[in-house]
Amino acid sequence: MMMQTRQKTLPTLLLRGELITKLKLTKAQLNAFLEDGMPHYLIGNEYRFLEGEILQWLETYQPSQQRLEREFRDKKGRTLEEYVTQDMILNALRITKENLAGLCKKGMPFAKVGEKDFFHVQDILDYYRKGSSMVPASTSTVNAYLMPICMDVPKNTPFIIMDGSYNFNTQKAGTGLVLVENGEKVTGMTNVREIKTTKSIVCELFALLDALRMIKKKKFNKAIIITDQKPWSKSMTVDVSTYEECVKPFIKEINTLWKELKGNLSIKYVGELNNGNKNVLYKKAHSLSKEYKKGMNHPLKIE
Repeated sequence: MMMQTRQKTLPTLLLRGELITKLKLTKAQLNAFLEDGMPHYLIGNEYRFLEGEILQWLETYQPSQQRLEREFRDKKGRTLEEYVTQDMILNALRITKENLAGLCKKGMPFAKVGEKDFFHVQDILDYYRKGSSMVPASTSTVNAYLMPICMDVPKNTPFIIMDGSYNFNTQKAGTGLVLVENGEKVTGMTNVREIKTTKSIVCELFALLDALRMIKKKKFNKAIIITDQKPWSKSMTVDVSTYEECVKPFIKEINTLWKELKGNLSIKYVGELNNGNKNVLYKKAHSLSKEYKKGMNHPLKIE
């Protein structure tokens, strides 16, 4: 007697293009869903999907906090790089969490992104400003960008945010310094040197040299230098012998100035600042270093 084979309904696996068409997605949306854990099958190097599983998953889908923060844009097109966290705004405004919650309910501007709240300092200052509108507002926001390093530092302690850039094609080393005095006055400075080197870190050393020279010239009793060179925040030693002859005189000057001034200054890593290397002040120092101009010195407006 012949046995009959029972016919089973096999699931239909969808290709990427078929899923995009069926659910009316864009390629970017599909990639975002995959990144956030959408169920799928990887057969070889090819993606396959079960429509029923996808529809069920989408019913409860919420974008990840990380994605929401990364893709956030406010009405002015600003990203969260220009915003500060709740802890930062509490310190900047010197208020409690309870006060903050009440102010938000009464209309204080803030951005809710997923489960977190973010604040634009200048928007808040503009919202509560009284008196003449002719007074520049931007200087009051500077301290927020120095958080949390500035929290336990006297207000009159100057901050120097520095960066260097090297162009191997033109053999030019540019430096950019952003000097913050009294938590308000902000000055941008540039310098450039023509020098042939195989070590790109030389431009960072030049930025440090310019910062040390300025500290000595201005006779600062205390100062804080902020750099993207993390090892320098732990130990500041430069071995002269590892650099080209044309660089050695500058290294020797750095070592001499460091021995002379190290009791009056400290070096901090930019990662300790709010937003790290995306901090507004650091980004300004970086852009100044790429101007490759000598002796530029002018006030900056920080927003």
